[in-house]
Amino acid sequence: MSISGDVSVCILIAAGAMLSGCSDPGACTADVRLAVQVEVLDAVTGDYIAAFTHGSVRDGSFEDSLRVVEWIGTDPAFPTALGGADERPGTYAVHLEAEAYEPWDTAGVLVSRDECHVLTESFTARLAPIGH
Repeated sequence: MSISGDVSVCILIAAGAMLSGCSDPGACTADVRLAVQVEVLDAVTGDYIAAFTHGSVRDGSFEDSLRVVEWIGTDPAFPTALGGADERPGTYAVHLEAEAYEPWDTAGVLVSRDECHVLTESFTARLAPIGH
């Protein structure tokens, strides 16, 4: 084998050794994961809230509006879960509001990530009807 052939083999071995320490580049998916997903229920009945529910997540100066990410039924469709802060790890405060319900808040929702995506923090918010 020539010297240039020996160098090529060494380069290939070194490149293979470096790549073997990395995760499989094909293992990550292209989908976008939510940092926070919150199921919204009535605190008294335990039912999903039929009223339009909106909210936000905040981490320091970052703020994102929550959007409906799950629903049941079609006529009318009831929003069952809101989510946001796509692919962004952090420690979040979550605020929710719905007509005829007291505002709902929580803080300290810690979202981490693995080598590909954020690890979605899913939880349930039970909103209290005004006057209860």
